[in-house]
Amino acid sequence: MSSDDLPAEVGRSVDLFLTAVDELVPGLVIGFYLVGSVALGDFHSRGAGRGRLDTASDIDFVAVTDRRLEGESQEMAALAEAHARTVAAFPRPNFDGAVLTWADLAAGPSGCPDVPCAQESRFTPAGRSGINPVTFCELAWHGIAVRGPQPTDIDVWADRNALREFTIDNLRAYWRPWWQRNRQRRPLPLAIGLSAWFPVWTVLGVSRLHHLLATGTLTSKSGAGRYAQKVFDPRWQRTVAESLHLRTNGTEGHRGYRNPLARRRDTLAFLDTTIDAALALPVES
Repeated sequence: MSSDDLPAEVGRSVDLFLTAVDELVPGLVIGFYLVGSVALGDFHSRGAGRGRLDTASDIDFVAVTDRRLEGESQEMAALAEAHARTVAAFPRPNFDGAVLTWADLAAGPSGCPDVPCAQESRFTPAGRSGINPVTFCELAWHGIAVRGPQPTDIDVWADRNALREFTIDNLRAYWRPWWQRNRQRRPLPLAIGLSAWFPVWTVLGVSRLHHLLATGTLTSKSGAGRYAQKVFDPRWQRTVAESLHLRTNGTEGHRGYRNPLARRRDTLAFLDTTIDAALALPVES
């Protein structure tokens, strides 16, 4: 996808942000790139659920300045104001990203300090949201240039071994504890587990990590669902098809559950099995 083919919801937020920051401090943002679901061709402006349990996509970006920004500077205030105007005008989708320098892009996540960033549309002058191997590799391999040179023409860190290690750690440190917490039959885990968001986040999320470890390449949530349909045991096909249906607003997959408790049970069982299967995959030579 090129910057000329952006979904309308993406284009309006990006245009407003760049117009605002250019007005406040001309020349501050010299590069602007889209990553995440937009870059991977899987953007869905509407989803099932509400609030934080909405399955809709976010707008994920990497903005570039030519110098490090200070916390109390005019430039930092301009970024915060431009982001606030954007979110006020278009509260959804979330407008999330990080502001880096060209040197940060070359150094990679471990060499990058805390930077201005936004998560769930909340801006902070110094944080680490998006400062990880996934964001950097998405930018290097799939990023959409709205402003600045193409990602292939700049020095962007992209280390497949580090991405693999990050993925393995994510399975162990995030997904296994997530499974442990959400299998409990307490009110909050039950409420989350019965939502439409739960299978989308869980089934497609862990399938993405399995895909990465199996193939060495990145894919979207929907791409992970298609992958899961091809490679996983037939007993999981109903769970995968339901998740893909919810992710794509019915354009792919199909509904297979009338009982959300049964869907929650199968989602957790799929997660348990797929974590183990992903961790058992052989290392690519």
